[in-house]
Order: sequence, then C-alpha cells, then structure tokens
Amino acid sequence: MSGSKRSVAALIFDMDGVILDTESLVRRCWRQLAPEYGIEQADDLFLQSVGTTRRHTGEMLCARFGADFPAEAFNSHVSRVFHAIADREGIPLKKGAREILQWARAGGIPVGLASSTRQATVEKELRQAGLYDFFTHVLGGDRIARSKPFPDIYTAACRAMQVAPHRAIAVEDSYNGIRAAAAAGMQPVMIPDLLPPTGEMFALCRAVLPDLTQLRSFLSEEHIVSSVSP
Repeated sequence: MSGSKRSVAALIFDMDGVILDTESLVRRCWRQLAPEYGIEQADDLFLQSVGTTRRHTGEMLCARFGADFPAEAFNSHVSRVFHAIADREGIPLKKGAREILQWARAGGIPVGLASSTRQATVEKELRQAGLYDFFTHVLGGDRIARSKPFPDIYTAACRAMQVAPHRAIAVEDSYNGIRAAAAAGMQPVMIPDLLPPTGEMFALCRAVLPDLTQLRSFLSEEHIVSSVSP
C-alpha cells in the first residue's frame, strides 16, 4: 500500500504507544511481577500482548502455562501496579501527540480513537492527559467482541464517525493494530514504539513514520481533506 495516493476524511488513533507512552510502563509492570507468577521470557510474552485486549492476553498466558494459570489475577495485578505508578508519576505523551491533535482540530479534521484498552480506562487516561476533547469518538476494546487483529473496532469506529474505511487513516504502533486497520479496509500508518516494522508491516501500511511529528508533514504532502462525504 505504501505510496498510494488516496484522499483522507478522518484520522483514527490507537492510544497506548501512539498517543500515550504507556507500553514501556506496562512492560515495567510485567518485569516486576513475572517472577511472582512464574512467568519466564516475560518480555517476549508482553510483546505478543501489545495491541490486544486483556482477555486475549489471558488466553495467551493460559495457552502458554496451562489452563490453571491465574491469568485474571496476573492481569489485575499488572493493572493495579500500572495505575499506582501512573497516579504517582503520570503517563507521558508520545512525542508530537498534542501537536498533531491540535493541528487536526484547527484544520477541521475529524479525529477518533480505537484502543484495545477498556473504555473506562481509555476515557480516564485521556482526561488526565487533557486530550479527551480532541476526539469526536472514543472506542475501547471491551465494547467490541473480537479484539485486534480482527477489524471490528476499526469498522465500528468508522461507522460511528460516518466515514468510509478507505477514507480514514489509522495510526498504530502494533502489528495487530496494523493488521486490524488493513482488514477493515483503512489506510494504516505505523509509528513504531516497542515493535520494529517488519516486511509485513511495510506491505500493509501506507507509510511507516518515526514519530507523530512526521505525521503532520506526511498528511500535508498527501493533501488530506477535512470536510468530505464518505
């Protein structure tokens, strides 16, 4: 898909690792708690969970360590430690996050958010960061039956924003997120965080950019339009 020219009517962002620098903090929690739960190769397993839901992570852990593995207890423990650290230290924004949202608002470009994280957590973290009002629609992973890499969350977000998927750019950092956006018929843009781009990602993406500061230039060069019908 890289290099194809198609006009764009909306932007839909993932949150973790794209807007908020949460992934490194979650990995910190995994590393801290893994010995207590007998989890080996915690980094590898964590990276497999990036871009998916809590339920999918639990299923992955049970598949690896057996059906009796306390996946829900582990996920809950990670969540508690994460929020304790976040409340104490705050969650930093990814480079260029606020600026790209301000630019989109100034240009009248509709902006949505589609995250695998639970709706209540998404809304809380966006409000704490002072970013919630930039988004016309916010959709969490618990509102969707099938998580990324299935296209459901992006299909639902496009429907809510009344934009045809092929007219929307999805900004993602994870393999599963890019796969979901591509399967939904969108134009994926990858901004890598913890996962490096692969050949598959380059094939699926309209562009792979180093950070959000480059997204504005890319969209300007691509002649993004702000007020069009699907």
